[in-house]
Amino acid sequence: MATLALLHTGAVVIKPINDIARSLMPNVRFINFLDDAIVADIFRDDGITDPVRRRLSHLGQCAADAKADAILITCSSISEMAMTVAEASGLPVFKIDDAMAEEAVRLGTRIGVLATLPTTLEPTCRLVESKARAAGKSIVIRKELAHEAFKQLSQGNAEAHDEILRAAIDKLAATEDVIVLAQASMARLIQASPSLLPIPVLASPLLGMKSVQQRLRERGLVVE
Repeated sequence: MATLALLHTGAVVIKPINDIARSLMPNVRFINFLDDAIVADIFRDDGITDPVRRRLSHLGQCAADAKADAILITCSSISEMAMTVAEASGLPVFKIDDAMAEEAVRLGTRIGVLATLPTTLEPTCRLVESKARAAGKSIVIRKELAHEAFKQLSQGNAEAHDEILRAAIDKLAATEDVIVLAQASMARLIQASPSLLPIPVLASPLLGMKSVQQRLRERGLVVE
């Protein structure tokens, strides 16, 4: 049985991401590693510091020690550390937001990036820009930060979180072709009311996990 290690920075995404993973790959074993202080530390220090790099390297080593065949980074705030984790673990490392960024570039040239944490906004924009360059496509990104939504979700007010995001989406939809949700925790909005979304709104968990499934299949690690 193949083993996929998932690296998280927030507990709120563990169950929904694992539910998707298990539904797509029932014959794969999943291990979850969590450091829920990393995002706060990145915000406090205004970037990823050497101590955070060492912690991520340690998590990568832990995944290798647990006999994982590959690693998935589920947080956009640390997605740019994929190479660091790969070097520490000696394993292939996937980013859950890669497929979402590629799809956004495919769908439009005016792309809204909506985040509820400042630590995810710039990395997500850089990822989308890199996918556009790879596709030879010129895009314009409009950034939107809805920090109050994250506060509400952290306090257990999921409905308030969703209402704030809906208002931000309506604002972006007036000018953009497609909207990217910069955090996996925001995907609940699409699941709750997909018919109410005025333009394509993309979230990373399902798109990302389908991409990981395909890449594991290519390596002979997923057998249907």
